[in-house]
Amino acid sequence: MNALLKLIELPYCGLNRLRRALYRHGVLKPRRLPRPVISIGNIAAGGAGKTPAVIALAQFLAERGHRVAVLTRGYGRSGRGGAVDALDPARFGDEPVVIKKRCENVDVIVGDNRYQNASAIICDVYILDDGFQHLQLARDLDIVIDVPHAPFHREGRSALRDADFVIPRQIRLADPGLVRGKRLFAFAGLAGNEQFFATLREAGATVAGSLGFPDHHPYSAADLQSIRRAAALAGAEVIVTTEKDAVKVQQADMIAVPIEFILPAEVLDRAAALVAK
Repeated sequence: MNALLKLIELPYCGLNRLRRALYRHGVLKPRRLPRPVISIGNIAAGGAGKTPAVIALAQFLAERGHRVAVLTRGYGRSGRGGAVDALDPARFGDEPVVIKKRCENVDVIVGDNRYQNASAIICDVYILDDGFQHLQLARDLDIVIDVPHAPFHREGRSALRDADFVIPRQIRLADPGLVRGKRLFAFAGLAGNEQFFATLREAGATVAGSLGFPDHHPYSAADLQSIRRAAALAGAEVIVTTEKDAVKVQQADMIAVPIEFILPAEVLDRAAALVAK
């Protein structure tokens, strides 16, 4: 499987290297928005914790009185997108719904044409979710979360020279007391499910069993039955999952465990200074 991923990765990285070179040398030119743009992205394909990082930055800036708009594609959505005005993951995608749920005073705009979407929003700062490869839009601060050992990369490490900050993936449970000392059954549909299970263990939980699903998985009634059956067999006290999965399953006996991303102080200081200009 790893060999197959590497075969797919080579042309993918090559195409993105060519695109980046065209923008770097001015052959292609990005479009600029009227307010600062802060991008949060990575060179790996998923599993970096971009959504918790976007939430952390959006909350930080909103708490300081700034009007924040998050521009995101909304992977896995069935609707056309637009401003997230309901916690509907089928319409907007699971990650935009989680961002809006955690950041009520922030505009979350879903759609492929992020320049056009942003043009209709009045704000102080735009946060570009998963934006490192979205070179069509000019950015004023590029933050890249580095996951060196990810199984698949969209770009080679040479692309990191275009980033203002390259930071490690640093997450923790927002409330470790939810799981500490408990016997859990955990399930998730992320790019890196094992990372979530490991975070639960690090917080002091006993993960009696787990089930992993593909990223952005649409849960069926049969999936939920399988989860409950496996949890019972494992003798778990409680079933837990990620916020991203919880907004899709919406089951009272399946508890969401919020995750926080720890952004370095120098990143937050630069973002605050940029917006204050």
